[in-house]
Amino acid sequence: MNCSPRLLPAHTHRLSNGLSVILHPIPITDSVTVDIWVQTGGRNEPLEWLGLSHFLEHMVFKGNDRLAPGELDRAIEGRGGVTNAATSQDYTHYYITVAAGDLPESLPYLAEVVLRAGIPADEFERERQVVLEEIRRAADNPDYNAYQQLMQTAYGDHPYGRPVLGTPASLMDLTPELMRTYHQGWYRPEQMTVVVTGGIDPERALALVEEQFGGSPSGAELRIPPAPAQPRPQGILRQESTHPRLEQARLLLAWPTVSAHDWQTACGLEVLASILGDGRTSRLVHLLREQRGWVRGIGCSSMVLKEGGLFCVSAQMDPDHLSRVEATILHEIEKLQQDGIGQAELDRTRRILTHEFLFSAESPSQLAGIYGYYETLGGVQRIQEYLELLQSLTPTQVRELAQQHLSPEAYVVTTLKPAGLDSASSPERQLAYR
Repeated sequence: MNCSPRLLPAHTHRLSNGLSVILHPIPITDSVTVDIWVQTGGRNEPLEWLGLSHFLEHMVFKGNDRLAPGELDRAIEGRGGVTNAATSQDYTHYYITVAAGDLPESLPYLAEVVLRAGIPADEFERERQVVLEEIRRAADNPDYNAYQQLMQTAYGDHPYGRPVLGTPASLMDLTPELMRTYHQGWYRPEQMTVVVTGGIDPERALALVEEQFGGSPSGAELRIPPAPAQPRPQGILRQESTHPRLEQARLLLAWPTVSAHDWQTACGLEVLASILGDGRTSRLVHLLREQRGWVRGIGCSSMVLKEGGLFCVSAQMDPDHLSRVEATILHEIEKLQQDGIGQAELDRTRRILTHEFLFSAESPSQLAGIYGYYETLGGVQRIQEYLELLQSLTPTQVRELAQQHLSPEAYVVTTLKPAGLDSASSPERQLAYR
């Protein structure tokens, strides 16, 4: 029986105002990462607020009456540190990495901008143009387009089907007053987690966090209408389009799965995705890229979200191969459903996933990201549960997961081809599933 690896134990705390704190000392490093996670993102936006979470991420760095725009960046980068942020469907997070000795002077800047974002009106208009340009650049990216088409088809009216960046029209309707209301409603201590990793003394780090965040009172809750349930495809939902900057066609297949609440199934689907498309020895990579050469690249992933996951297969190829590659993917899935997998293949897959996880937790910034992400999905205990489930999963369970969640008769497929290609004229096109 294999023993699951363990991360060094984290120190977890909850302040009196509801703020969650996760501390993980790494004695051999001289750097520290502070990562603030807020439990809101695109999922919490009504349609008329589309893009608000991401726009707010930009505006947080514009300071307030006590901190000038860009002062956080100057304070951190002037000490040789780095700062950045990201917005997703389920969360927004802000992080800095600095030398351990600079933490007491650096943390107040980060706390100030995140907790007390001023949303100045003049900066709002300037930054709106920055975000609009980001949207325009994304529209020129074929992979972004293919991904958004897949999400829209898979999730329908659910917020997960909308672009986190928003649209030019939705950005123009947002106001500083609306953003301040959103910030006050979601950036509350009980909706936030502060992660500190690296060369820290846990007691001193906790005292610093409590000093900067403990006095922040809980604000009024912002009530958002519940989102519709994730739809389940009845048959095959197909979305086809072209892109002028594309040379290789894109093929994306997806099956709706479970939310983060069904953690055991979510972990099992991660193993299934690795078996099919993670690395040269995986089934689809070995067959379609290494043996037949039909694809330039192919991979699988199991997306875990709070309100419904998605199992995805994505590939790049010459447009003439689209239909035969889709048919082969489905054939390999049906083969796994019928014949299952052997113990040796499962053992190799769990080694790959375990090592990938451990290698992704080597630096303070990587570790802070892992803690924040898992806390967002339901708690840091999910980390150890994941590592243990990797070891306990059986070949029979993997086969049952494939049978239950990867129907060859009901899935979502998105194809993106080079502009100017007449899909009806391609003889290969006639082999497409009906």
